[in-house]
Amino acid sequence: NAWKHERRREKVDHATVAFDTITTGNFSGFDAWLDPEGAGSGTLDIRANLVHDEVALNDLGLEDRVFDGGGLRRRITAYRLPDENPHLELSGELDVALSPHGDNPLWVCVTTEDGFQAWSSPIYIFNPSSE
Repeated sequence: NAWKHERRREKVDHATVAFDTITTGNFSGFDAWLDPEGAGSGTLDIRANLVHDEVALNDLGLEDRVFDGGGLRRRITAYRLPDENPHLELSGELDVALSPHGDNPLWVCVTTEDGFQAWSSPIYIFNPSSE
């Protein structure tokens, strides 16, 4: 998920991936497959305008590891993806407070395990009590 193709994303050598990315408030990222022999060894070294940190790769799990960049939810998140994801469906219900008059535009957003997002067009619910 790197929309600015002119930005650097490359494997430098057998142990280094370098990338230079920018976003204007959305998501930018990549997946890195690690050699199973050394998957737990090594370090994620982050050098960004607002975040300077590092974490041992074997300390990364399925839960987000968040590196805070301050204000406006500026942050870098790192996590491992599962080897296999058996979850292929989702269903649920949600109560939504609607305006007592007129149109109620609603949107649905789906975020996949790798951070990609898909948004619906607005779904309009009209409250007839406004007539």
